[in-house]
Amino acid sequence: MTREADPILVVDDEEAFRRMMVAAIQRHGHTVCEAASGEEALGMAARRRPALVFLDVRLGPSRMDGLETLVALREQDADLPVVLVTGYGDVKQAVQAMKSGALDFLEKPVDLSEIRRILDAVAPLDRVADPIRGFPFGGIVPAPGPFRDMLELLELAAPSLVPLLVLGESGTGKELVAAWAHAHGPHPGGPLVKVNCAAIPGELLEAEMFGVEKGAFTGALRATRGRFRDADGGTLLLDEIGEMDLSLQAKLLRVLQDKWVQPVGGSQGHTVDVRVVATTNRDLHRAIEQGRFREDLYFRLAVFELLVPPLRDRPADILPLARHLAQEAAQGRPVRLAPETEARLQAHPWTGNVRELRNVVERAVIVARGGVLQPSHLPPGFDEASEPPMPTGPERPTLQEQERRLILETLAANEGNRTRTARDLGLSRRALYYKLERYGIG
Repeated sequence: MTREADPILVVDDEEAFRRMMVAAIQRHGHTVCEAASGEEALGMAARRRPALVFLDVRLGPSRMDGLETLVALREQDADLPVVLVTGYGDVKQAVQAMKSGALDFLEKPVDLSEIRRILDAVAPLDRVADPIRGFPFGGIVPAPGPFRDMLELLELAAPSLVPLLVLGESGTGKELVAAWAHAHGPHPGGPLVKVNCAAIPGELLEAEMFGVEKGAFTGALRATRGRFRDADGGTLLLDEIGEMDLSLQAKLLRVLQDKWVQPVGGSQGHTVDVRVVATTNRDLHRAIEQGRFREDLYFRLAVFELLVPPLRDRPADILPLARHLAQEAAQGRPVRLAPETEARLQAHPWTGNVRELRNVVERAVIVARGGVLQPSHLPPGFDEASEPPMPTGPERPTLQEQERRLILETLAANEGNRTRTARDLGLSRRALYYKLERYGIG
């Protein structure tokens, strides 16, 4: 849990809103302190540094408004994370807030899931035991689901010497998982050596992995150590292991069993202490059935089999990842995603997984030059990729047509009030805004 010395500070002149925020944060397990003015908040923060501040932009009778309080808090502590909250949705205020160092900018009524998302990212409850700590996407706490399950298994497997087999589609981050296993493995100070089994022709891959004695074949003008010996005392990453020739698979199996390598053309072998991590986007069970992969090698590698899920199977992680990647790409400049942009990112199929998301976000940051990333900053054709053509049928309305009709009817019943409409439909306001634009509803 968050330490007693690091409470969450809520600053708002409306007592009812403060109580709601305090209750929501306490339900999440945090200690909370509250202030009704900017001056009171500055005093509290000076006496007891908060882990995070939720700060209202308009502070009623206070001599300091939210933006002035933000600047003063940052002068006291330049690293203090502050989230501004407003009921007015002023875009200029949002831009000014980001320029002044605000971590994020929320609109009232605040979505409680947004509060939880920010707490998980900035002040996770279990900072020591959480397997995400130190993972390549630092600060992103994945939602419960297949990715978190994989990380928990990775945390258990990493300290051992047994081989790891990392499966997953292209772009899901298999190499990052391998790097995490090395960094938290038995030899984190040793070398991490990579061999791309798909990029090296089969006749050369054996020499690349096991080394060559001088004169072993035409062109072997000097002796080489090989990647196994280079990785001695560390980790050897065999990327795309499913592309390896069968003949070489048998030799690899022998090395894994004996921990002993013999260079091509050599008579003397060498003992190696290497942790092997293999990755592939192939279905190895099908490859075994087709006779393209050795079953005994599979079982030797798959002592711990880790499946990195595609991004479409972890939709709750899309926006936290996008926000983090945007901050990385901005290199210290203030940047945030507009609600409409987040809705489009959430709806996209992400066939290229995290790699595709990184490319899209980095491009948007460059085009926008920081600031607020709008839908216009996304790549050309992005909407078409996100939304397949609506099916049509002469006999009955499609699901999309029925959804559009339901939204129109609910809007009319609520006299155009979008907040009540979103509540009645069971949607977040951001999801409703996206659907309104999708269906051309003004």
